[in-house]
Amino acid sequence: MAYQAVVAGVGITEAASPRKQTKSFTELCREAAHAALEHAGASPSSLDAIVVGNIDGFEGTVLGGKFQTRQLGIGSDVPVVVLNTGGTTGGNLMQVAARMVRSGTHQRVLCLGGPTFYGAQDLQAAINTNSPMIVEQPLGMGGFHMGAFAASAYQARHGTTAEDYAAIAVADHEKASLNPYAHLRYTLTVEDVLASPPLSSPLTQAMVCPVSTSANAMLVTTRESAADLRTTPALIKAIGTSGDPYLGGGKGDFAVMENLAILARRVYSLADIRNPREDFDLVEVFAPYAHMQPMQLEALQLCGPGEGIDLIRSAESRYGGSLPVNLSGGPKCTNAGVAGELAPYIYAAWQILGDAPDVMQVDGARRALAHGTGGTFFQFENLAVFESTRESR
Repeated sequence: MAYQAVVAGVGITEAASPRKQTKSFTELCREAAHAALEHAGASPSSLDAIVVGNIDGFEGTVLGGKFQTRQLGIGSDVPVVVLNTGGTTGGNLMQVAARMVRSGTHQRVLCLGGPTFYGAQDLQAAINTNSPMIVEQPLGMGGFHMGAFAASAYQARHGTTAEDYAAIAVADHEKASLNPYAHLRYTLTVEDVLASPPLSSPLTQAMVCPVSTSANAMLVTTRESAADLRTTPALIKAIGTSGDPYLGGGKGDFAVMENLAILARRVYSLADIRNPREDFDLVEVFAPYAHMQPMQLEALQLCGPGEGIDLIRSAESRYGGSLPVNLSGGPKCTNAGVAGELAPYIYAAWQILGDAPDVMQVDGARRALAHGTGGTFFQFENLAVFESTRESR
């Protein structure tokens, strides 16, 4: 028998720079986990399992997920599932938990995403080892260079300017300035973004995500198990993952996100989404580079080819608009690794639960789309559609 999986509670900690954090890795994870349980009104003893993310090589200890779960104060007898799918780990936590709940083997599963980057002495050097050893690494390519491939290709296809990319960063910072949990909560101008240090043309430092530290948690339950909790849960209507070839040369077109477009069609079919632009009340996408956001919105059928930047610049994508995009500020302003990848799902579900901070809460939000991605060339995608279980007005 298949069960419906719902999100009954979320927990999120304030983000900061690893150099300025005042709480340890364990303290952040404990705070997020207990915040999610408190939000839902669930006791630690009611948990059937914990799904925790751990990217070996980026964490301060191998299988750090087991290390952190022993110190949550939840108990030593709760089964722990440690997940490592590289850059998509955070986004896949909820997918694994939802499948555990849907199968009927578990009633309540806590997803926990901690700060990934706290242990690396030279983070960029660690990230660069993710590129294929046979082809990309000998060329001296790193994360910034690989990100710039798509930025340049999209630019050539649509005539996009550096000012266009800068405007995306400006919009994200404006939204993050209202999010009490965001890392970079200051605003920027287009001139500020263009004047920031160049990384790999056309990207400047202000167009790329920071290194953050924070933790996020989400309680996934069956709909029946949520009946005695304090929230009106968000239904996980549809989920899906997909992948492209690992090598950059295996991608068909760097100017479009073909893999994401294919996944979106599959997930939309499962969720009975027929007009994405009209059917969603808000969207949270994982776009650590400025150029990724318009490409993702186009692949998700939320606007036409080359129209993503116009949507982001418009009032429609801001608070109070017809399709708010990344009201959290997105990973462009807060990226704590596994916690950062889980964040779009946290914020989207939070909105459907109706409990997001007042300055961000979309009035009457009933359906939201959350997205995650990872890989050297962002070849791997995941998506989820959340729906309100409140009775229609």
